[in-house]
Amino acid sequence: MNTIPRHLSIVPACPYTFAISLAVAEVEKRLQGRAARGAHPYASAFMRHYCGTRTIKADQLRRVMPEYTPGDRSAPPAREYLAALDTLIASRGERCPAPLSQDTGSRLFPLTAVRFTERREKRLTLRQSRAQNRESREREQKRRRYQNRLAQAALELAFYTPQTVGGWYAHWQARDIFESDLLSLILAWLKRFVSCRHIDPLEWYGEPLWRVMLDISILAGELSAFSRMTDRFALPVLLTFRP
Repeated sequence: MNTIPRHLSIVPACPYTFAISLAVAEVEKRLQGRAARGAHPYASAFMRHYCGTRTIKADQLRRVMPEYTPGDRSAPPAREYLAALDTLIASRGERCPAPLSQDTGSRLFPLTAVRFTERREKRLTLRQSRAQNRESREREQKRRRYQNRLAQAALELAFYTPQTVGGWYAHWQARDIFESDLLSLILAWLKRFVSCRHIDPLEWYGEPLWRVMLDISILAGELSAFSRMTDRFALPVLLTFRP
């Protein structure tokens, strides 16, 4: 069987990754053989493969974990750093407990850091998408409510004449409807009355709605009794149910 020479074999470019792969393989082989694990098997095996010595010294720990400060009495002891490093390697970079920094976790497991970044970006994108969908639904619901109010205003307007439309205007001007939409309803409504067909809507171009309603009120006050009766005939028949 042909074998690849060791000097031609593919190894990870990152020395941390290479040492970690050797340490994981070694510890898993021990576990399969039920050999003694020791206090920090993954961390100890990693330091041995990375530093090339079985004795772990402070300067070697600092090479792997720059946050380790043996001269600081208030800092955590070396055993806590080894325990955290052991957890980091055992979890394949998924867990980076204190006192290790996230920078150390990312340096030892760059691919895991990339996955974390991708997950975070995916969660952020998902939250943004949900927020946009929620805002879109709220806008649609608001639009529908507005259209319903406008349709209700148009329905009620059909039962008013130029003589009585002031009551309709007083009610709907305070119902959060755009003045331009109310004006469009009024101009379309006027066409059904014979007494108002001579009015040119362009005469009210740029005029506020209150001024238009005032002109209609003045016009209605000048109508003859016959014209008022004719206007009432233009109203739809209001059906009532009697049991």
